[in-house]
This record gives sequence, structure tokens and C-alpha cells, in this order.
Amino acid sequence: MKKILMLLMAIMTVSMLYVPITAEASSEDDVLTMMNAVRESAGLEAFTMDEDLQDIAEIRASECAQKFSHIRPNGKAWYTVSNLTNGENLAHAVNSTQQKPENVVYAWTLSPKHYANLVRSSFTSVGIAYYCNENGETFIACEFH
Repeated sequence: MKKILMLLMAIMTVSMLYVPITAEASSEDDVLTMMNAVRESAGLEAFTMDEDLQDIAEIRASECAQKFSHIRPNGKAWYTVSNLTNGENLAHAVNSTQQKPENVVYAWTLSPKHYANLVRSSFTSVGIAYYCNENGETFIACEFH
């Protein structure tokens, strides 16, 4: 496990060299690419983007601006948003450094539960969405199936 984490950290560090300094977490495709690099290093197939999960992620990202939690603003668990989603990763970025796709994915790799979602072999598709509130904070939701 220690070797895998070291490898992931090395991959993420190297990938940062190829992402422009001005990049922000505004592109679902950038985060997807970095998530797939993590999966590749774990010997897993790449995620595909799913439109239905994308719609669900949009709902969850906007909900997180009201209450940043895996508990929805209505008090129900995250998975009540749809029967299509089997896992969820969230991120809350308050500045441009935190918004960079490599930092979003890197933070997920440092969290055991979020990392587990990234490398769960039964997950094959994702939806990723961003919501920016009036204060400039960005909320990122990734829904897995």
C-alpha cells in the first residue's frame, strides 16, 4: 500500500508539470483524465463519463454550496439523489490553487475513503460537476457507478 501511494504521489507530481499553472478545476475532462491516471497506476480500466451521472453531480455540487456534506440539505443521505449513483467524492475549493484539477484529485488520493472510490474496480463510469457560489468558492461533485 505504501508503494502504491508513493507511486501515486510521483504520478501526480509529474502530471502537475504538464498542466498549465493557470488551470482551474473548471473542466470535468481534466479531473477525469487525472482520475484515470490514478486508476491506470492501480491497473484498472479508465472511467467513462456518463451523462445521467453528470446531471446527478450537478445537483449534488449545487447542494454542497448550501451544505458541504455527504448529507443533503434536505437531511437525507447523498445516495438518495438517485438510484444510479453508488459512490460520491466531494471537494470544496476556496482559492485558485485548490481549484486546480491536480489538487482536487490529489486531495482525494490522500483520503482513504475517497481514494477507495477512485480505485474501486466495480465503478466504471462517473459524472463530474462544478458549482461556483457568489463568493467564488467552487464545489466539485463526482458521482460513481
